[in-house]
Parts: sequence; structure tokens; C-alpha cells
Amino acid sequence: MKTPRRVLGSRRAFVTVYMAFAMLTLLPMVGLAIDFSVLYNVKARLQEACDAAAIGAGTEVQRSTDVTDPTQNANLRNAILRFFNANFVPAPWNATQASYASSVTQDPTTKMRTITVTASYYVPMLFMRVLGISNSTVGAQAIADLRFVNLMIVVDRSGSVDRTGSGVQTNPQIIEGDLNQFVGNSATSIFVNGRDVVGLVSFGGNYYLDFAPTTNFQTASPNISTKINNIFFDNNSTNTGEGLYQAWYQLAQLNQTGALNVILLITDGRPSAFTGSFAVAAGSHCTSHANKTGFIDSNVSDGNPWQFPPPANRPVNGVLMVSPPCNMSAPFTASCEASTVAANSGNCTYAGSPSSVATDIPTFPATIGPITNITGANVPYQTTFNSTTGYFSGGGTSVSSPTAVRYAAFNYAYNVAKAIRTDATYTPVIYCVGLNFNTASYPAEEPLDADYLATLANDQTYTSATAPNGVYTAGQTPGKYYDVTYSGLAAALQDITSQILRLSAH
Repeated sequence: MKTPRRVLGSRRAFVTVYMAFAMLTLLPMVGLAIDFSVLYNVKARLQEACDAAAIGAGTEVQRSTDVTDPTQNANLRNAILRFFNANFVPAPWNATQASYASSVTQDPTTKMRTITVTASYYVPMLFMRVLGISNSTVGAQAIADLRFVNLMIVVDRSGSVDRTGSGVQTNPQIIEGDLNQFVGNSATSIFVNGRDVVGLVSFGGNYYLDFAPTTNFQTASPNISTKINNIFFDNNSTNTGEGLYQAWYQLAQLNQTGALNVILLITDGRPSAFTGSFAVAAGSHCTSHANKTGFIDSNVSDGNPWQFPPPANRPVNGVLMVSPPCNMSAPFTASCEASTVAANSGNCTYAGSPSSVATDIPTFPATIGPITNITGANVPYQTTFNSTTGYFSGGGTSVSSPTAVRYAAFNYAYNVAKAIRTDATYTPVIYCVGLNFNTASYPAEEPLDADYLATLANDQTYTSATAPNGVYTAGQTPGKYYDVTYSGLAAALQDITSQILRLSAH
């Protein structure tokens, strides 16, 4: 009977010893859990304060804010600190600051503005002191990327857009409908009315600023949709260089170096016109022998199967007025571009017969370029462009030569695009959409030169059978080229949307 009692007593003693050892283990674990919950609480509050500081200060960065200016930068960092203190001071659980830093920087290439907030705090321990740990450190960081978008849409309204149209919708209707979804409809557009800037330029041989860039592009009267629907597609030539230059000029006028500046070129053909100041021959019948400013073009289609370089008998026309081309509000004046000669052309042969321009203007200069928007504030640094080198060479400068005129048209656009891509102030990105048509159904129309358009965009990924090594030039802002049919325009614009979102990611 005594043995069980001794066994029972031994068990009680064992439990007492076991509990004593267990307490030595459990109490630190409980203390550790409590201290960890304190650390987690402080960490969460600290992260919220950093997030609020980065986002709050970001709301004070306007389109015109120059974060590279020391004064403006200091003001922003003061704002970051105010937002941080408002959300964290006094610090919970008697935490004390170990470190705090903030910065507002701008990427020199992408112009992305980055707000960074970093902070760490010492947190007193409650139970871990028994293990010799009097405090622990928690840290947090928040990064906010800010970038606005300035978009200039450049639409080719040349004659081939109309001539190659067919189906339920004409080509102009497809372009207008897809562009409205892209920028005009707030439900489908990534561009935010009141925040982003959108403008529209159309070009044939001349150009027209259909819609001056503005932040209220969807709510203005008239708005961007109205102007898109009123683009004057007619029997126009293709002065790609002029359209690109005038879009670049509009971006420069905004003078927003921190924005993502984008030029979207939509075209269906090859350049056929260029702008310049042309010297009059001594024997000309022009009343005034002062230089004539306007554009010269060479016919793309003459009813015969397309040829490039063009045959020697292809007409060359000029000197036609560069801007404004005509009344761009409905009802339109039929073929106004082809009949509006340059100012001060009295008694010139080409005034009555544009295709006789070589009688008055035998040669064009080696340096050509825009006539308007070349003076004043924030003019692009380059306003003259080589006509004989760039994409083609060897064409000469004879106005009687349709090949020389076409080569100059290519070179004008090529050299303007190159200047845009090397603009270190605004770093515009060029997206080119080449609209293909059924060449078998329209044998008189020139097909796209995909290599050329990819070169204008400086597409890093483009290759072809004729450009197996690509067209990309390092050191120049890269863009992208899209080779699509008219029915593929919407998909191309959707991809451009994703590209712009990636470059302007917040």
C-alpha cells in the first residue's frame, strides 16, 4: 500500500520540476510574442506614414513643377516631412527615430519623377529585456513614381486614305472611330481629362492644327472628338515631315520637361511633299522675285501601276500654301490644297498651272524646313533640315525631277524625326502606325515603306527581309512601329496604350 503513495509523490515532484522548466521557456515565448506584436504595430504605422508622405507630396507635384530646381525640390521635401509627421508623430510605444530621409528625383531620360521616403525607429522591448534585448529597430520605405502624358496625334489626310477605302466603313471613318475610342471617350481612354494633355495635327501637303493641346480635351467646346470627326481627308499629298515638326513644336510650347511627351503618327503612305523657301529664277514671270514659301510635291498616283522612284514624267506641283490649307470646318472646300498657291505668287506660271512650277522655281535648296512656328519662345532647337541626305541621297535638287522631289520629302521627314529623337529637353517618343491596304485591289497606289516608318520611330525590335539587322539607332529615344491594316488600327492603339502606361507608370 505504501508503494503507490511513493509513486504518486514522485509524480507530483516531477510535475513541479517540469512546470518550473516550462515556465523558463514559455514566459520568454509569450514575451517574444507580445514584443513582436508591438514591433508589427509600429512597423505598420511607420509604413502608413511613409506611404502617406510619398502620395501626399505627389499631389503637390504639378505639370510645371521642376524638381531639379533646388528651391522647388526643398519645398517638396518639406511637404513630405509634414505629411510624415502628421501620420506618425508622436510615435507609438515610445519609439524613437533612428533615421529619416526623403528625396525627389527625375530620371534624365524618361523624365519619371520619383518620390522616396525612408524611415527607421528604435522600439523599446517589454519582455525581451530579460534576454538582454532592450530595443529593436523597424524600418519602412515608400516610393511614388509620377509622370504626366502630353500626346500629339498626327494624322495623314492624304488622298490615298480616301482612294483605298471600301467596305461598310470608309478608311476615314475607321480612323475617326478608333481615335475617338483612344482619346475622345472617357470610358475607353487612358488619358484623363484635366490631367493629361492631348492635341491633334493633320497633314496633307500642308498641315493644320486641328486641336491645340489642352488638358480639357474631352470637355472643351469643340472637343477632341469633334475635331477628329472633322479631319479633312481629300486629294492631298503627304508632307510627313511637316506633320512631325508641327507636333514637336506644340510639345515644345507646353515646355513640360517632366512629362512623357508622345507623338503618334498615323499614315498610309510614303512622303511626297516638303516645305521650304524657294528662290525664283531670274527669267520668271512672277511679279515679285522674292522667295516663295510653301510646299512642293510630286504626284504619287497617275493611274498607272505604282513605281518608286517615280518615272521622269510624273508631275511635280508647287508652290502651294503651307498653312492654313483651307477651311477645316464642314462644309469643306473641295480640293483646296491643290489650288491654294503660296502668297505673293502674282503672275507666276505655277499660279495658273501648279505642275509648271519648274518654270519659276528650277531648283530647291539643300536646306528645307517649316515656314511657320520657327520663331518665338520654346521653338525646337532645330528648324532647318537637309533635303539631299538622310534616308536617300543622289536625287539632286531639280524641281523638274520627281525622284529628287520624292527623295527630299523622305529626307525632310527622316531628319525631323531624327531631331525629335535626339531632343534631350523633352525626349519625345514617336509611335508610327502604318496603315496597309489591299495593294492588289489598288495597283496604282504606293504601298507602305515599313523600313522607313520603323526608322522614324526608332523601333528597337523591328527587323525585315530588307533590314535584317534592324533600324534602331542607339543613343536616340526609342519608339515603336505598327504595320497593320485599317481593321487593325484599334489593336495598334490598344498596344500603344499599354506602352504609354508602362512608360508613365505611377
